[in-house]
Amino acid sequence: MGDLEIIHSANPVDDVSEFLDVPSFNKIINKLTDYAEIISEGKLAGIINFNYTLTSTQTNRIIEMLLAMQSVSRIYTLALKGSRDLESEYISNIFSDPSGPDGLSSYLNLRNLLENRLSHQTQQYNMNMGKNNTTMAMPLNELRGHVKTFIDLSKNQVTVSNKAQHGIIAASLHDAYVIILNRTEYWNDKTYMKFFFNDDDPSRRDHLLVSKEIRLSIFLISKNIEDARERLSRAMAPKPIPSKRAVTESVEAETDIPPALEKSQDPRSRAFTDKMLLTPFGKQYGLKIDEILNEIFSPVKEKTNRNLPEDSIREVIVPLFELYRNSAPMNDYRDECRTIVNYLISQDFSVKTMAEKFLHANKKEPFIKFFSEPNKYRIEDFLTRVFNIYFETEFEPIFRIIKSLDMKKFACAYIMKRIYLTRGDNITNFGYFFIRTIAKTGGIKML
Repeated sequence: MGDLEIIHSANPVDDVSEFLDVPSFNKIINKLTDYAEIISEGKLAGIINFNYTLTSTQTNRIIEMLLAMQSVSRIYTLALKGSRDLESEYISNIFSDPSGPDGLSSYLNLRNLLENRLSHQTQQYNMNMGKNNTTMAMPLNELRGHVKTFIDLSKNQVTVSNKAQHGIIAASLHDAYVIILNRTEYWNDKTYMKFFFNDDDPSRRDHLLVSKEIRLSIFLISKNIEDARERLSRAMAPKPIPSKRAVTESVEAETDIPPALEKSQDPRSRAFTDKMLLTPFGKQYGLKIDEILNEIFSPVKEKTNRNLPEDSIREVIVPLFELYRNSAPMNDYRDECRTIVNYLISQDFSVKTMAEKFLHANKKEPFIKFFSEPNKYRIEDFLTRVFNIYFETEFEPIFRIIKSLDMKKFACAYIMKRIYLTRGDNITNFGYFFIRTIAKTGGIKML
């Protein structure tokens, strides 16, 4: 069973910055966004250590960081029958719409799962406490006492009683539930009052029972994640060199960057890009590639696309998806593909959220059934085709000249690196999807 006490530093991100970079952190967050199920400890470890480069200690430190940010909640359940220990499970508190998550099926599904667990746990708790009424709401003061008992006995390696075990299970469910409820006065919620009797002093109502931390709203959790991205980015940034003159002379001696390109580069990444630009390929095509990428990821363009009405995007996506399902060629719909991709890379939501917003709308079948494995594969393949057409269209000036497969593969690798270096931690989920599509086009294997 995982430790109950969360390890804190001045900032939890500092504990992991030495072995966790921004792209890896983004992949973890993207996988946990709108995760509609309870996650076992092994599954969460797999999501974090997705490329098998971390030790178990490092994986656990990332879990502790996520817990400290409240981006995940740890809940406890009884282990296999006959065992005196508990098992840890996790709930993701990361949603693609943190300002109004109530409209997301993943959010509603998690609430239902927690409420079902609480209905069962309320009965188990009251039975183990010897109470006649098994539906009686669980008093928070009692749960706090059980948490303290459980922690004290665990530290002393003493067998923990059934009462304390069921108390800590109920307390962990309480903490996960009040975060998911996402309300200022959660204690007045009718469903909450079915499970818990909250007679707390007002000064203690915003404190979680297990970690004793202040409960955060889902919006603040989302902000914590953005702050973590920035902190990791700063930790990865190249350290300043004391002699500015020496750096200037070195750059002037080793590089010959066109002035227009130099102005367009991110200062943080310029030190990493000189050698790429000095390759024969970089000298011949680098400026043109950066012009195309600057157009694709233009801040003005992104802002415009981000605010496009969802209905207008749905009118483009749905007919094109029908063409794909009927195995009709899509190469004649380049403008539609451009509209879809420009919109998606400006948004920071998952494939699942995209499918729910644009492909599942007005359908009677439940979204979980609609987003089954076969249909999920079709949707991802459809998006790959759309992104591939977009990529070939936007970089046509380059591929019109490049003919050999080896050179095209090199061009794809070069473009991917330029996106990583110039965009950094601003890459959205569909930005990574775009990178994966480029890799597939060039026959490049990604971890």
